[in-house]
Amino acid sequence: MSGHPKRTEPGRIGGANEDSREAIDVDELRPLLNLWFGQQPGSAEDLEQTVGRLLRFNRAAPAGTVDGDVEVLVVENQGVWLWGRTTDGRYVERENEPGLSWRETGESTEEFWLHHAAFDAVSNMPASRSAQDFDGPTVRSIMAAVRPLPCRSWSWPGVGHSLFYRESTVVMICADANDFWVVASAPTEADLGWLDDLGLTWDESDTRRD
Repeated sequence: MSGHPKRTEPGRIGGANEDSREAIDVDELRPLLNLWFGQQPGSAEDLEQTVGRLLRFNRAAPAGTVDGDVEVLVVENQGVWLWGRTTDGRYVERENEPGLSWRETGESTEEFWLHHAAFDAVSNMPASRSAQDFDGPTVRSIMAAVRPLPCRSWSWPGVGHSLFYRESTVVMICADANDFWVVASAPTEADLGWLDDLGLTWDESDTRRD
């Protein structure tokens, strides 16, 4: 997935309510990882190790990387964003600039690592569509066909970054003041048939033509 300008104005995705997100446990992660990355060996109990080795866009930080009371866990592809865990177990994120404060994501361990796995999947799966300026009604038509992943919103790669899924498809929606950046990816073109049936124009990328 190509880089995208960081959004500077917050937006709200109509219908996406973080307070109603589904709970997830470790046993539910395995089928999702298998859908996105192929059959995974062993147990999903060590989520940090399991997801860390799957990352291809962002990368796991070297063990022992710390910033004050935060252990840095994941580094963005070009080093512009960081994710970590505080000494009391809270998951946090921030832009990788000196002196900036960490922002708490509000995610559990399972949600945090599912979020990283899903973002990597939407960034790397071979069948993909993306558009930069969808309006609210268009986004609502997509959201009516998918389910929210049980993850909190991140501030990167765009304000209001939220993730959804439908079977093996992962959909990322980033909200701006009046428009939305949408990326949808799946293992095969056939897996995106439900999305193609909506008749949308993907102006940023479309693997059917690219």
